[in-house]
Amino acid sequence: MRLGSTLMLALMPLGVLSVVQTRDALSQVDATTLAGVSGAALQAVSDQIDVIKEAQISVRVLASILSNEPSPGPDCVDRVTALAREIPQATLVAYIPVSGLMTCSSNGRVYDFKDEPRFQDLIRTPEPRVTYNPRGPVSGTAVIGVSHPVFDASGVQAGVIAISLSYTAVAPRDYADSLALWRPAYLATFLSDGTLLLSSDPDTPLDRIIPPSANLKGLTRIADRPAYVDDDSGRHILSVVSVTDDLYLLSIWRPNATGFWLSNAFTPYLLPLLTWIAALVAAAFASSRLVVRHVRALSRTMGSYVSTKQRLQIPDLSGAPAEIQSLHAAYEGLIRTIEQEEADLQNLLVDKDVLIREVNHRSGNSLQIIASIIRMYRRETTDQKLRAVLDGLINRVIALSSTHTSLYALSGQRDVAMDVVLANVVKRLKEIHGVALGVASKRLQPIRMEAQAAIPLALALAEAVGCYFSVPGLGRDAVVVDLSEADGIIRLRIEGPAVPQLQPETTEGLLALPQRMMRQFAAQLFGTVSIHLDADRASVELVFPRPKTA
Repeated sequence: MRLGSTLMLALMPLGVLSVVQTRDALSQVDATTLAGVSGAALQAVSDQIDVIKEAQISVRVLASILSNEPSPGPDCVDRVTALAREIPQATLVAYIPVSGLMTCSSNGRVYDFKDEPRFQDLIRTPEPRVTYNPRGPVSGTAVIGVSHPVFDASGVQAGVIAISLSYTAVAPRDYADSLALWRPAYLATFLSDGTLLLSSDPDTPLDRIIPPSANLKGLTRIADRPAYVDDDSGRHILSVVSVTDDLYLLSIWRPNATGFWLSNAFTPYLLPLLTWIAALVAAAFASSRLVVRHVRALSRTMGSYVSTKQRLQIPDLSGAPAEIQSLHAAYEGLIRTIEQEEADLQNLLVDKDVLIREVNHRSGNSLQIIASIIRMYRRETTDQKLRAVLDGLINRVIALSSTHTSLYALSGQRDVAMDVVLANVVKRLKEIHGVALGVASKRLQPIRMEAQAAIPLALALAEAVGCYFSVPGLGRDAVVVDLSEADGIIRLRIEGPAVPQLQPETTEGLLALPQRMMRQFAAQLFGTVSIHLDADRASVELVFPRPKTA
């Protein structure tokens, strides 16, 4: 693959140049095709556009002439008739006063437009208009109406000049680019409000012609900007041409391919691709024969050693290149070094475990000696307050000693069982306080943590349990210790009788010391402590996230 990649990289400038030129050529073809399709559609409606523009100019001129006269006068019919002769496509040229009664028309007919909604809209908004009517009230056929308001000398609207042009369907011719012949597959005219007028295929639903996410009203935003559209039926061109301000022509163009090689868009990129494939095949053959088979044999040997710690002999390595033989020699030396270092590391781990056990053992013994010294001072003093302080110190030192003793018994592992450590602390505190069996109920999940987290958690437990055990006459299950874990959050809950040390108002003095110490221990674990009171029961809850493994 590397040799093939090198050859492909050497051919990269030629390939990139070929791809860029091909892409630019295809882009120019696409742009030319879109412009050609738009021009073909526009050419199809150019005659109608010219007629509409001519009608707009004519109604504006005639409206200006009639505005200068006191009334349309007897020559009104002659004027509209002469204008109708100049525009053969006009089915009707008429002047309609604001009353709606048409008496001046090119065909001599009289018609009352008073109740026509379109006429009322022209009176309400006196401005030039171009509208489409699928059924003209006078001609009875589809017409395009061009109108202009007529004002009298005082500036008040007197009427409307209107020209009705016969509506004719349009059919763009085929358009051919350098790759394919494009044919108009669908034609339709619609208004800016999305109303469909006429189509070349009225039996086909509109949602099967245009994209499902679009509608006719939305297509007005892409007027005069044809674009390629890809759907399940293949690639086609969507063109929308603005005929007038309110009338649009929709055309769908599909390619009529003349052959696979000319119609396939991938064909221009085939030459650089075949060149790169040939380079890759040649490189694969050469590298497999000269290099890869020897490397694979060496890889199998390495894999076998990793999985089974057994070293396999590599056959027929004498014919391998000198670099691979040198690599094999380095591999053999590396294996010998790894085996020696693994033996040394195993010895160091054993020494480390022995050292940790010795440290925990000596720490526990030292704490026992300290507790014994504090007991000696307690026996010699008669001050009850001092005795209470010394009792608290003894309990804390004994809890710490029990923790170290448990770590000594459980050493040799990366983490320790916290349920065992906490159970030993509770057991030792029961012995100190002289609490009967069954007073403390333990529900400890088998949670394993690093040893460094055991000491603050055990001391926090000792503070809470020590407060509960100081109450005389405890009954069965008076104290409940619960250790659990869920979603990476460890929760230690100790419940017992309500004691002064665990009251919200206890914030100063010796009685507040347990709460303050528990919060300090919780801070070492990046956790929080909360105390809840319920009648004659108090519960301490320490919540902290599982410490991340280093």
